Amino acid sequence: MRPRHAPIVLCIMLAACASTGVDVRPEQMSNFLPGFSTIDDVTTQLGTPTSQVTLKSGSTVLIYSFATSRPHPESFIPFIGPLFAGGNVRSSTVLFEFDENGVLSSLRRATSSGTSGWSVLPVEAM
Repeated sequence: MRPRHAPIVLCIMLAACASTGVDVRPEQMSNFLPGFSTIDDVTTQLGTPTSQVTLKSGSTVLIYSFATSRPHPESFIPFIGPLFAGGNVRSSTVLFEFDENGVLSSLRRATSSGTSGWSVLPVEAM
């Protein structure tokens, strides 16, 4: 590879995927048991939550949000790539609710995924 191509390749690699937040997987959630796990247990294993709310009742809710986007391969084709600009998007939100003593009372996970833009490749190829 010629040295002048290195910045172009680096830009393409950096643009290939973008993610933000903490991706809490179902297998990680199985480590936490309502009635036994505490706020410290959750934050020690998963890190700092995206958001934390204390309710009037004294209970606390930790929210872990995650989003990732991967552009369609066609987006990188010179000249016509912008016509296909878009990609696959996946997101998840996990809520941990704790009672006034900091003990886990419930946990929930919601996910969504979708595609934006056009693609000429079959879904299996992406």
